[in-house]
Amino acid sequence: MLYTDGLIERRSEDIDAGLTRLADALAQHGALLPGDLADALLTRLGVSSGGRDDIALVVIRL
Repeated sequence: MLYTDGLIERRSEDIDAGLTRLADALAQHGALLPGDLADALLTRLGVSSGGRDDIALVVIRL
């Protein structure tokens, strides 16, 4: 998984909170297929309809 900072950073909180939120989402949804996982992460992280910063997310399973 590759992502830009817009996926996890929020102006009003420490970056560790965003990383924890991402880790929790991955733990819960990690078994999904890549496309479904990307959708679940965007929804869970609250950026499925965009955000204040650029957001890029690439999910592949090898």
